[in-house]
Amino acid sequence: MRSWRLSGAAALVVALLLAAVAPATAAPDAASEPWAAAQTIRDRLFAARADALLHPERAVVRARAAARGLSGPLRRGLAEHAREDLRELRTVLADAERAAASHDPVALATASGRALAALRRGAFKVTVAETRAGRVREARDWLLVRDFREATRFTRPAVDATVALDDLQAGETGPHAAVVAVRKDLLDAYQARLGSYLDDARLESERGYLPAAAESAALAAGYWRVLAPVYEHQRGRVARAEVDALFARLTPLVERPAAFRQGLEDAGTSLKHFRAAPLTAEEKARRATQLIRFLDLVPVEYDHGTDDGHVTIAFELQEALAFADGADSALTDLAPTLEKRDPRALAGLEASIARLTRFANDAHERRTVAPLEDVEAEREHADELIEASFPEEWREPSDEADFDLIQISLDQMEAAVSAGQSRLAEQARLSAYAFFEFGPEIKLSAFDPGLVTEVEGLIWYGARGRPGLAELIADGREPREVRDTRLVLNEALEEAKATTGEGASTGTVVTNAALIVFREGLEAILIIAAITASMVGANRPLRRPVLRGALLALPASAVLFVVAELLLESLSRYGEKLEAVVGLVAIGVLLLVLNWFFHRVYWTEWISGHRKRGKALLAAGSVTAGTLAGLYLVGFTSVFREGFETVLFLQALQLSSGTGIVLAGVSLGLVATAAVGIATFALERRLPYKRMLVVTGVLIALVLFVLVGNTMRTLQGVGWLGITPVDVELPLWMGTWLGVYPTVETLAAQVASLVFVIGSYYAAELVRKRPRGRPAPPAARPASANGASPNGASAANGASGDAAEAAERSARARV
Repeated sequence: MRSWRLSGAAALVVALLLAAVAPATAAPDAASEPWAAAQTIRDRLFAARADALLHPERAVVRARAAARGLSGPLRRGLAEHAREDLRELRTVLADAERAAASHDPVALATASGRALAALRRGAFKVTVAETRAGRVREARDWLLVRDFREATRFTRPAVDATVALDDLQAGETGPHAAVVAVRKDLLDAYQARLGSYLDDARLESERGYLPAAAESAALAAGYWRVLAPVYEHQRGRVARAEVDALFARLTPLVERPAAFRQGLEDAGTSLKHFRAAPLTAEEKARRATQLIRFLDLVPVEYDHGTDDGHVTIAFELQEALAFADGADSALTDLAPTLEKRDPRALAGLEASIARLTRFANDAHERRTVAPLEDVEAEREHADELIEASFPEEWREPSDEADFDLIQISLDQMEAAVSAGQSRLAEQARLSAYAFFEFGPEIKLSAFDPGLVTEVEGLIWYGARGRPGLAELIADGREPREVRDTRLVLNEALEEAKATTGEGASTGTVVTNAALIVFREGLEAILIIAAITASMVGANRPLRRPVLRGALLALPASAVLFVVAELLLESLSRYGEKLEAVVGLVAIGVLLLVLNWFFHRVYWTEWISGHRKRGKALLAAGSVTAGTLAGLYLVGFTSVFREGFETVLFLQALQLSSGTGIVLAGVSLGLVATAAVGIATFALERRLPYKRMLVVTGVLIALVLFVLVGNTMRTLQGVGWLGITPVDVELPLWMGTWLGVYPTVETLAAQVASLVFVIGSYYAAELVRKRPRGRPAPPAARPASANGASPNGASAANGASGDAAEAAERSARARV
């Protein structure tokens, strides 16, 4: 992002306009406040540079007026705490007047840059001195003379110095702590601005804007003098002297572009891996977590934006670039510490981030679209370097870092809405959701899945009586309405932060783990009970493959839990995608296999009144290997899907509380689930067959309805399915228990699943009622045992019953 200071042709146009309308004579000497006087000096120097092009005589007047502005509180404060900077300021203001008189725009711009740097350098010293003395009002006045670090997509404007002064005035902190905070804020700002001025000078030189390049170089050199004492403290006097010489040579080289740009590069290289305001241990851990999160999201957004070597959504590639830039910024903050620990790993990480940036940029510019496998391989290489070089405390997930990124993205969303930039607002909203999905959501799902639904609802389609942000942005609603929903979302996020915070008691963790297992276990019992409910009488043997498949899912889930501990980071990146795939498989199996089975047994056998069940499914050769495999798959996928979700939730608890405590809760949950399961199947055996079949039909429809709704919502969460909100407010419990969400896609899928089941019933009825061909000729009809017509019932019924019993015994033996 460019600074607010205009350069080049744009600056020239604005300056000429200002010069045309401004009076040539000087205004009265400056205001009583230091910041107002400093702004007056800056404005007069800017006007002098503008007048130097067309009205040289005015330029001299304005430059002289700028020098007269150095009076009052501004001069007194500098004289008391920054005499060296006051002397330099007087000197360079005199230089500015001479440059204006000699019609030298490059010298005038150089003097202007040096004067602004001296003003801010002196103000830095005065602010610190007044803070140390506890004079808050004076410190605030001088703090306003500062420069600010440019905010990026994933950083906020620095306000730590302001907050520190507020706390000092309120008595919540002491002068020493306030001085530390003020120095850190200002040093960080001036280091960041030094780098941006070096970049500005390079660009302005390439475009031939020599006065602008001179001013940028002078500002960078002036800001270096703010940082130089800290640099000397960290790297020694000799290293500082070398950098002093590099910055001193910059402005004399402005009119030699090649040498000038080389000097800029040398100056920037000398500051590589230097940080004037070192981070605390907590800040380093937070930035490391953000770095890992940014790297995780680059291949995700690249995947969303490309397909089979083609760009599909350029918007997603912009997101990938933004996340790569965020990763680079985070690594820059960590570089001083990493350089001491493992310089080779640091260099490798810098190269990996550069390659990820190039992948995303090349695709966005439609140059080349690298395979997703290459992007993911580069991300995995960065993972290996992080694992080898980061201390353990940096690799531990930090909810605080994720919540901070969410709030930053929401701030950008609101700013974009206020500016009428709906596309940028949507981009920021999606970034906020991505940080929530890949961070707090995983852990929060273990503690409070209902709160997860509320947060997602506020980001997407609405919750807590407020429309969702996605709907508001899509409809172009007023900023006030977006703000109202944002405030409600902030409350939900604060609740989420408190819920997932450290320090949860052992009893709370055990209870949560038990409830997770019990909740998912109940869903599995419901599905299996619905599947096996009609398997009675001759069909009872078909329960065995279903139950065996369900039992196989239990050790598979246990293995998954062990694997998850080894590959936790991979699961956190792809957990919802895997859940979506498992959910789709479960839906497919339930629709195809169960639809075939129940229509074969339920609709055609019971509803049509065929009591000769022994001749139906269990007739010789009708139970094939494919049927058995399908029944095993039904039982396995139905339970494994719940086991998969349980593992994901438990991993979040295990991460914060340890395996032993979590396993204690799992044991309690399994005991409770087993008790309910035994009671359910015992009750099932006591129900009359006809009633059980009716209950089965309702349960199957309910299972499908809930499973389809939740799976479609998961598909939306991972970006595989669009989201079209429905303008209706639904109670939260409908999403939690019935999988009903107010979006067109989820509701349409649920209705389609019910239509499929009900439609297939009517199709089966039509098949049942269709004539099955002409009756056999009399000679072919078997004679009845008592010589009566074949339509006689008594002997036929006896023979039919014997045949059914024999078929049933044979089928049981086979199954």
